[in-house]
Amino acid sequence: MSTGRWIDLLGTLKSTFKIGLTGVLLKNSAANLVVRNTTDAADAEVTMSKLNVSGNVVVINSDAAGSGADWLYTLQRPAAGMTAAVVLTLPTDDGTPSQVLQTDGAGVLSWTSVGGSTASSDKMDTTSLAFGTASPVAMMTTGAGDIIAKVKVVIDTPFNGTPSLSIGVVGTTSKYMGATEVDLTMAAGTVFEVDPGLVAGGVENIIATYAAGGASAGAARMLLHYGTPS
Repeated sequence: MSTGRWIDLLGTLKSTFKIGLTGVLLKNSAANLVVRNTTDAADAEVTMSKLNVSGNVVVINSDAAGSGADWLYTLQRPAAGMTAAVVLTLPTDDGTPSQVLQTDGAGVLSWTSVGGSTASSDKMDTTSLAFGTASPVAMMTTGAGDIIAKVKVVIDTPFNGTPSLSIGVVGTTSKYMGATEVDLTMAAGTVFEVDPGLVAGGVENIIATYAAGGASAGAARMLLHYGTPS
């Protein structure tokens, strides 16, 4: 072990303090401690066993340009509402595409597929329809076991002409709503609702079959309420 001296140094009049001949610089920047590389050309790394932050904010990419794709990324504690300490334990891997984070209620996070965590919930899909929309209109793809609980068509702008609309699948285009169950020429705000309560035939590509009938105006929304019963 090399020998050296302990001294009661209180500080330095310089704005930097270097550790070792080629070590890092401890630098003062407007009362903010900055750790720089030996030539003061770039920020240096800091290694520790535990980071304690007394404030409420952690800023990532703190030297961001604030333009293009270079922006600050800030993590912060809630300003109000906490009643106890919180510990969040991250998942063991980076998951798979389309998975979401879930908690076990004790702060342990894990990845889960949306269908697995919300399978029994009521979900809704929306598809727009305009007077010039080409038919058929792709709406959504069901999951195995899904039930189509409700179909709605909401008129936003009345259609002119003699348009027709049905909702179903290839081969059974009126499976979930027939052309006689909706009138696209009705006033804006009119809602047509059908409750088929039919189990989807496995994975189905639901389509809307539309005929303009000379329409040159009109807009509507087609809403599907569906879910997988538990």
